[in-house]
Amino acid sequence: MKKHVAELKIDGHRLVVKSDEDERYVRAVEDYLNNKIEEVKESTKAASTLDLALLAALNITGEVIKTKEMLERLGRRSEEIAGLIDGRLQQTS
Repeated sequence: MKKHVAELKIDGHRLVVKSDEDERYVRAVEDYLNNKIEEVKESTKAASTLDLALLAALNITGEVIKTKEMLERLGRRSEEIAGLIDGRLQQTS
């Protein structure tokens, strides 16, 4: 797969990255991170760039964990529903 090089600006800092993803995806990630850093700036007195980045990373990690838990619950529930449907179909056959 071809690597794409992108120059990002994260909280005013220039960063050059290589990615397997297309530029649109990389820009979406850049925007998401910058928005999270802005949220942290608005809700805390953290001043250093490192502190802001770490707090944003903690918030994003929390979102990822909650999303994974929700997907696991949905997966289990869909398996339960599929089992119920299969049971009903077998009863009518």
